[in-house]
Amino acid sequence: MTRYLVPIAAVAMLSGCGLQEQFKDADREVARFHAALDAGNYDAIWAMTGPKFRAATKQAEFQKVLDAVHRKLGKVRSTKQTGWNANAGTSGRTLVVTMATTFERGSGTETFTYAKDADQLTLAGYDIQSQEMMLN
Repeated sequence: MTRYLVPIAAVAMLSGCGLQEQFKDADREVARFHAALDAGNYDAIWAMTGPKFRAATKQAEFQKVLDAVHRKLGKVRSTKQTGWNANAGTSGRTLVVTMATTFERGSGTETFTYAKDADQLTLAGYDIQSQEMMLN
């Protein structure tokens, strides 16, 4: 019985390490997103998006959303990961990271969806829920 469980445990541990690295990569991508948002560099954020995002969203519309976030909430003061999810299927792998973010003039819950293409993460979705943003 042990000879069957050890290989299974080893595969599970290796998968977990890879997953941890992917979420570290996602955290770095979120930091890049926030730096570009703070600088008002929406073209840099657009460059982070992948083909699925670009097929579903027009650049001008997305930049209006980013401008509204930046204008109404201000610069990012702090952010903390509050949840995550990883999916692998026939259409590829995705990572979803949920962040509790405090801005200069409010807070919000941001959800970043990343597609894993080869060795790179591309932004496949962005959502923010913020009462202050809606009211300001």
